[in-house]
Amino acid sequence: METKIKALASHLECKKKDITPSTYDDNLFEWEGEEYLVCTDDEADSLWEESLDSYLEDCIYPELTGNLASYLNDEAWKNDARADGRGHSLSGYDGEEIEVTLKSGDTFYIYRVN
Repeated sequence: METKIKALASHLECKKKDITPSTYDDNLFEWEGEEYLVCTDDEADSLWEESLDSYLEDCIYPELTGNLASYLNDEAWKNDARADGRGHSLSGYDGEEIEVTLKSGDTFYIYRVN
């Protein structure tokens, strides 16, 4: 968690002590009323997959009536959706993905949530 805070502080150009970890998610942090998701590449990919699945379940499938649902190719739809990048799904604020590499070589991806 400390390295994620360091990456976020680097991006925000603030002090690490000014960043507050979330009490319910190890990848969420708050700074000055703004919430940020900070992930490794693998974590971001996993969350992205979850987000796309959730969108299918919550938004697409309920709108499909009758036999239309059987014609939707989930993987083809996800591949099309991935063209917009992870930020489009993981950053509810601006759709941006910020990559930060620390001196240690660790790379993190930052998404502003709100």
